[in-house]
Amino acid sequence: MTRPAAAALRLRLGHCWFRIAGPHHWIYRKARLMETDHDHVVASARVVLPATERRRTDMTTRGFTFVADEPHNGALGEGPTPTEYLLMALASCTAQTLRQYVDYKYDTAGDITVEIDYHEPEQEGAERYLQRTITLSEEPDPDDLKVMHDIAERSPVTLLIQFAWSVRTDFVGPR
Repeated sequence: MTRPAAAALRLRLGHCWFRIAGPHHWIYRKARLMETDHDHVVASARVVLPATERRRTDMTTRGFTFVADEPHNGALGEGPTPTEYLLMALASCTAQTLRQYVDYKYDTAGDITVEIDYHEPEQEGAERYLQRTITLSEEPDPDDLKVMHDIAERSPVTLLIQFAWSVRTDFVGPR
């Protein structure tokens, strides 16, 4: 099956839509050039949306099971939304990455609390952004605070969100 030059894939993540354009778009070309047989899989996840459900998905990774759902008709749903999972992943990764540094540097460092707020501006043309607030229960040295800020900016999930990555989509028949 050949793909028309103007073909595009639309991918929804929470309330965000991503458009991956046809063969002339760099993400499409990059995905076509990559050889998946030689890549190391770092993480994987499986999501099932049963035929009996409209929004609720069962998610698994490494034997752990979770539920994602979208609020509908005033109900909260049966679990966090996909966007909320993304925010929790960023917050958790930030805290864990900082803990590695803090445990190396200090005997006791106290609590690390990370809060993430997703801002979607009402003004046309303004950018969406994530506001990350990190609270430490112990006061660090000012020099260490700068290092910790740099470390937070380089946490693995931060890097995934900040930079573009290819999304590979395959449709397969029933299993």
